[in-house]
Amino acid sequence: MNYKLFIVVFCIFTYSLSAQKDIDSVGLIEDLKIFKNILQQGHPSLYEYISKDSLDYLFDNIEASSRDGLTDIELYKNMLKITDAIKDGHLLLFAPNTIKTDQYYFPLILKIINTEFYTDTDDFGIPIGSKINSINGERMPRVLEKLKKYSPTDGYNLTRKYRDIELKFGLFFAYEYGIVKQYTIEYIEPDGLEKTISLPAESFVKVKLRNTKRSSYFSKYHYQKNNPNFFDKYISNREPFVYYKEELNAAVLVINSFAGDIRIFKSNLTKIFKEINKKKIAHLIIDVRNNDGGFRSNAVNLYSFITKKAFKQTVNEFVISLSVLERKYKTQTFLSEKEFLKDKFKNHAVFDGWRLPFDDQEPLMVPDQNRYNGSVYILAGGTTFSAGATFVLNAKNDPDITIIGEDTGGGYYFHTGEFPVYYEFPNSKTQMVMSMVKVTHYVKEKSIPKGSGIPPDKHIVLSQKDLIEGKDPQLDYVLRLISRK
Repeated sequence: MNYKLFIVVFCIFTYSLSAQKDIDSVGLIEDLKIFKNILQQGHPSLYEYISKDSLDYLFDNIEASSRDGLTDIELYKNMLKITDAIKDGHLLLFAPNTIKTDQYYFPLILKIINTEFYTDTDDFGIPIGSKINSINGERMPRVLEKLKKYSPTDGYNLTRKYRDIELKFGLFFAYEYGIVKQYTIEYIEPDGLEKTISLPAESFVKVKLRNTKRSSYFSKYHYQKNNPNFFDKYISNREPFVYYKEELNAAVLVINSFAGDIRIFKSNLTKIFKEINKKKIAHLIIDVRNNDGGFRSNAVNLYSFITKKAFKQTVNEFVISLSVLERKYKTQTFLSEKEFLKDKFKNHAVFDGWRLPFDDQEPLMVPDQNRYNGSVYILAGGTTFSAGATFVLNAKNDPDITIIGEDTGGGYYFHTGEFPVYYEFPNSKTQMVMSMVKVTHYVKEKSIPKGSGIPPDKHIVLSQKDLIEGKDPQLDYVLRLISRK
């Protein structure tokens, strides 16, 4: 389950300039002890990607480096080394608000293509698609490597990290390198001309407004103006909506989120699919590339409109604790601890925890009476996460549905989720979200390597040329495929 804090993207945690806070060794070790205890006693898949000895070694090294004290941001960055090693996309750390960027934000809007950074707008006279070589003397491959730890992902998947880094580049850069008021940027224009420019930091508000004009939002491909209105309709719209390609007898259904009221979501889908069926649409494209999750029931409901038979999503759910750990430092939960942990799992004990051996939503996993009967294509990518990824996995299990794009950010074999607990550590004020349930997925293809996202059937990624032209290569591939049928 993916809540508000999970779906906040570009506008996350912005502040004004201030100094970092020094923390003595006693305070640092206390925060680390709480952090370690929460993970060891409550995280349901802690050692999937790192051994206990290796994780203990990381903690010991961080504790040793804290003997002379650290700043709160230095501790936050050390804690990120832990979460990055655990490789759980739902395990989130948020920095204390002493690094403040609302007046000093990196000014360029960037896109990552094949591990390289390119400009995604034509601001400051820099053409779209210009390759960034360095910022303040720091080469971009090194920058990318340093910023990876700020973006959690399931397993070894990198697509979610890249989509997250390009969206929050200014924030992560400030965490890693500190507040910078002036940037010297070396870049290569698309025609090969090498240039250097010096740009002042800008306010976050200005950068946020220009973010709506990314070429990679593909307004040009839709023959529309690249402005906030397009962004609001196609990118930030959290309600399901559909548009039609009448000449191809095709519909494009965009689902940017599975958050929101379950009954309203189902009602909206019913109206949309009644309309699609009334029009006798032959080809349906479902775009979940910007869908970072929400309520699993909404993903189940969507899939019920495109499946021909009953389906499954999960094999089991597992917890190692029936109660919230370190509750003194808990700031929030969204669900009843008694109802969702104790009552749900207490009768299903196993030697290392509690495992629910069935899916309590499976009775709902049947074709809807208004289901669609034509050809179905799914567009997915690195931002597709949590409930968004479970929907794509259902499609992956169906040989009649074609998935186009890149690997999802959500894991293939399992993920943690369902019951997120929010914490704040007492000395550093670092905030953490940890989900307490490991969900094992129902999969048909067993040869996919552990730690992968859900792979597409047809791997289509953005190129520099696509970025410059504002072309949506994934949607374009499907439309061309349909046109030949």
